[in-house]
Amino acid sequence: MSKKMSGWIKNPCIYEINTRLWLKELSVKYGRGINLATVPTEVLSSISSLGFDAVWLMGVWKPSVTGREIAAEHDGLRGEFFRTLPDLQEGDILASPYAVAGYEVSESLGGNDALAVFRKLAADCGLKLILDFVPNHTAMDHPWIKEHPEYYVGGTTEDLRNDPANFFNSGTDKNPVVIAHGKDPYFPGWTDTAQLNYFDKGLRKAQIEQIMALASMCDGIRCDMAMLLLNEIHLQVWGRRLFTGQGLDVPGEFWSEAIPQVKKKYAGFLFIAEAYWMKEGPLQLLGFDYTYDKALYDWLKSAETSAISHYLSESPDYQKRCVRFIENHDEERAAAVFGSEHHKTAALIMATLPGARLLHEGQLEGAKVRCPVQLGRRRVEPIDKDLYAFYGKLLQITSSAVFHEGLWTKLEPVVAWENNFLHDNFLIWIWSFNKEVYLAVANLSPVRSQCYVRLPEYCIQSGGRVLEDLLDDNVYERDGDELCSKGLYLDIDAWYRHLFRIS
Repeated sequence: MSKKMSGWIKNPCIYEINTRLWLKELSVKYGRGINLATVPTEVLSSISSLGFDAVWLMGVWKPSVTGREIAAEHDGLRGEFFRTLPDLQEGDILASPYAVAGYEVSESLGGNDALAVFRKLAADCGLKLILDFVPNHTAMDHPWIKEHPEYYVGGTTEDLRNDPANFFNSGTDKNPVVIAHGKDPYFPGWTDTAQLNYFDKGLRKAQIEQIMALASMCDGIRCDMAMLLLNEIHLQVWGRRLFTGQGLDVPGEFWSEAIPQVKKKYAGFLFIAEAYWMKEGPLQLLGFDYTYDKALYDWLKSAETSAISHYLSESPDYQKRCVRFIENHDEERAAAVFGSEHHKTAALIMATLPGARLLHEGQLEGAKVRCPVQLGRRRVEPIDKDLYAFYGKLLQITSSAVFHEGLWTKLEPVVAWENNFLHDNFLIWIWSFNKEVYLAVANLSPVRSQCYVRLPEYCIQSGGRVLEDLLDDNVYERDGDELCSKGLYLDIDAWYRHLFRIS
């Protein structure tokens, strides 16, 4: 079924795909070599019919030869590779997709022309296309290393001698050109990368031109570690090394310079920031459409219901621009982190909040083994049929217009009886649109809990009301006036949830 769209839908549902592995596995399934141009339409139609609005093709760019060599020789990575794939072969090791050697689609995936075909195929199935942009660093064999060494944070031969983990020589022993590895403030450098200097005007211009080129190839970009470019953090990590001229003038924020320029030409282009360290709000103010919501993910894992409730009650404009997730390629698999019912309840919460909803390839099937991004093969795991059926229902329900165009209202649970404080274990909200009303209820705790919740009068008319649980297929009849006055009584098992349609 086609669901063609011109612009981005509100609260889009995004499917992250490990492109290299996905195409390899499709080739095995269909018994022929498949690249981006030859992905069967039925595959994209299936993704769309599940309820997704966009696909994020992770790892499509030109791979780094140097990066692959480093990954193959890195003791720490090799240990992780063997834990993931006990039968690891040398050919399974690839370069990290986040050490980009150039923003041309890898020839092994079909090249730029194949991506253009894929984009049209996806659009015909109602799917937008998101690609990665890695702004903080490049691979060590990116052309700029030789052509524009001034684009990078430089070092001295003394740095190279005293701190070889964070600096490398891109020149020769006779004529050294010392460049820093990319890094964040809290960990050693990524040894397969080279750190860009955003205080260099030439680099800024080149990166804006690069984003413009990407905007002609896709519908949005996920900007890796976007907060590292903030002047505050850039200075914290690199200090005076960023100032290569005579002055110490700090430029304006890069994102506030780049995003408006790109949107002026590509008005509907979407910017998503991978962001941490409470920098999500500042990045939204600088123009990002959506920012990662790592705080919610952490609280869902630890079942900190009160923290979530307080968080969701604040800053509605901010909440609408969060990317909700319980799994992505950087995090452990949700099926390995959460217990079975906890997993489903966390998924319900994530999928019924305002903002973008991100799900990861393998999450629906209950995969438990996280695959490092440098691997070209992953372990075959059994499908959790019960979990897959649950996600199928959840995604179908939340693809309805009410969850994209409707009004989201958080409700406050109250005590079921005196000295019963288990109401604090609940998260409850309503979506309403035209005459449609949906009520999401979650007991995010390891104990059976009770509460009352009063429903807003604007969405509950007087007379009898029917509450149809769309996840469990149960139906309940209640008095509409009582739902608004005394409230709906809830008595729910540990880690359990309901998604009611009220009619």
